[in-house]
Amino acid sequence: MGLWIFTSDLHGHPPFYAALERLASEAHPSVVILGGDLAPHGSGKEGVARQREFFDGPFRETAERLRRDTPSLRLFVLLGNDDWRTNLDVLEREDGGLWTLLHERALSLGPDEGNLFLAGLSWVPITPFLQKDWERWDVHDAPPGLRMEGMVSRDGGIEQFQFGEPCPGETIADALDRLAELSPPERTVYALHTPPHETNCDKMNGGAHVGSRAFRRFLEKHQPPLSLSGHIHEAPRVSGHYRDRVGKTVVVNPGQFEAKQFCAVIFDPLRIADTMRHTVRG
Repeated sequence: MGLWIFTSDLHGHPPFYAALERLASEAHPSVVILGGDLAPHGSGKEGVARQREFFDGPFRETAERLRRDTPSLRLFVLLGNDDWRTNLDVLEREDGGLWTLLHERALSLGPDEGNLFLAGLSWVPITPFLQKDWERWDVHDAPPGLRMEGMVSRDGGIEQFQFGEPCPGETIADALDRLAELSPPERTVYALHTPPHETNCDKMNGGAHVGSRAFRRFLEKHQPPLSLSGHIHEAPRVSGHYRDRVGKTVVVNPGQFEAKQFCAVIFDPLRIADTMRHTVRG
């Protein structure tokens, strides 16, 4: 059993990836989890191409250096709402090799990690942003999002998209129900790009809570040991806390501070509450 590192929302920023490598070099973790929004922001076909080059170049090189420094390290990868989905095929080439993709999976980590499972989802509730690849209605009774139209990526290009109203199909709640069937929730760490609703971890500037109602209800029902999220960069700064609780579940969002400071958490997954440490590096 080793330490785990979780971070999110690195947005292709080279100093953040360099800081992650330094942290891993110091801690020699057994598991590193990247919780989404990994590539540099980019709109249009040029943005899709820019992210593709990033995943096939700097991102791969980071993974290779992490593994060289700690050969036993396992890297788990989740995309976020700012990562164009059409580039997933680049990551799939190394799935099970340099890294393991987490979206809609629950993976047994084996006896070396306390027989824990790790499960993940990229879906987020509908946002005010243009990119809609990883957005979904949260729950069937959720209010409409602030921006119901936008763009999705297909076959290397992008096309217009419009959410139907009321919710016409699959929700984040549906995806969570399926995820719960893949592993025992009481022994599963859940990594979702979105934080749960009404916690310290989903608070925006101005004080609004914008996390997933579905994820909040899921945690209340199943009480897993830990949830790990990102998406709302400013939440720890606005709320004053990077963690919270939903019943017995420890809820964490390390945040991110744009281009100024790299944020992550490091912890022993068998002693979460006692060992969880927030690291912020300039």
